[in-house]
Amino acid sequence: MKLKFAVTALCMLFFVAVTNAQLPKVNGGANIGSLLSQFTNAIKPASFTDQWTGAKGNFLSTAGKVKDAVGVGKSIASLAGFIKPDMFKQGFNVQNLISTANTVKTMAQATGVLKSLEGGLKPEAFLSGWSTKRTGWLSALNLIK
Repeated sequence: MKLKFAVTALCMLFFVAVTNAQLPKVNGGANIGSLLSQFTNAIKPASFTDQWTGAKGNFLSTAGKVKDAVGVGKSIASLAGFIKPDMFKQGFNVQNLISTANTVKTMAQATGVLKSLEGGLKPEAFLSGWSTKRTGWLSALNLIK
């Protein structure tokens, strides 16, 4: 009986560890900046305008360090401006998203705008691996308040 309990407890501990490893840690591991960088890196290079080539390094460097809502909003607005218009779903208003992103004041607003940008892009705008990472990314984004 003790052996059965020990095996069960060990299996549960393993399951929790594996599950926990799938979600980035918001307070200490992943943060809004790293989630923004992950999202940016999930977009196909061909989905960006030609101006992105010169701006990519600086953008990713800055985005990875951003920690406040205003900075996230500005980064999202900038990123959206580098994405080719035909990569957005029909009816998605990019200019409205950019305007909203530039007025973000809270982290809840910032995560909402980032989700909106992600949802406004056509599936073909993303690298093939994004569909498997998306759920974990959204879960981690939902933890940020």
